[in-house]
Amino acid sequence: MSIRLPSTTEMQAFIVTADHLKFTLAAQHLNVTQGAVSRQIISLEKKLDIQLFHRHARGLSLTEKGAQFLPLVKQVINQMKSAVAEVASVHPVVRLKAPSCISNWLLPKIMAFQQAFPDITIELTSSIKHDINFSSEAFDAAICYCEQVSDQSLISQCLFEEVLTPVCAPSLLPEGAAQLSIDEMRKLPWLHSTPQQHDWKQWLALAGSDSLPVKHQQHFATLDLAVSAAKQGFGISIGDVVLASSDVQTGQLIMPHSLQLRSGKSYYLVYPKKSNHLPLQTLLAWLA
Repeated sequence: MSIRLPSTTEMQAFIVTADHLKFTLAAQHLNVTQGAVSRQIISLEKKLDIQLFHRHARGLSLTEKGAQFLPLVKQVINQMKSAVAEVASVHPVVRLKAPSCISNWLLPKIMAFQQAFPDITIELTSSIKHDINFSSEAFDAAICYCEQVSDQSLISQCLFEEVLTPVCAPSLLPEGAAQLSIDEMRKLPWLHSTPQQHDWKQWLALAGSDSLPVKHQQHFATLDLAVSAAKQGFGISIGDVVLASSDVQTGQLIMPHSLQLRSGKSYYLVYPKKSNHLPLQTLLAWLA
């Protein structure tokens, strides 16, 4: 029995439609007509002899088979992109994914690497996610934030351990003061990188105080946003000692309390064991 393979156009239309769950939005994204997208999906469903979407009055939803098919199609498309990039690129490319919160620490290192190795191109993708799935994401390596890397299919290298301490703009300190007590810090707005306020609670527990201030709290989606707000004088945030070091050196941030907390988590550079990517090994040695 011969299998009619779908075209890349049909697979791309399926991925985009599954992401938007509306033909109109998928058509806008692909810069084609709504009818063209609909025909691509119908053609794909006929080739597979399955229904991929439930059609509703206000949009679409994936069928069980459609949800099962989506990650497989994404994996195929990403593998094709990687293969094309590998043979088409004049210069070797390292595709690296990293959490946005370490950009200030990572970017100077990447720029220095590019100057030292101008023939190797680093494609850096920033993400608010701290994990990686190499089977469905087209990256050669990633920086992950976790307690330890448990995936046995990956090689990991610890870049640095997370050490947390309060950070704020120098302007928030009283004139002539170099440090703040916890009671003095309670008078300032407290900035949080998560709604759970986990970092502050851990640090306060180490300090022997388990209560949070009841007023003047602001929550952000990521650590770098909270620290950025602190740098602009909007309040006091928990920051990582390594990640905040450059801003401390330039005087944009200070660490107003001497207590530091080892969170138990670290930033790891990870890549598949099966990888034989020589430019990636060069980058690994540089970052180490």
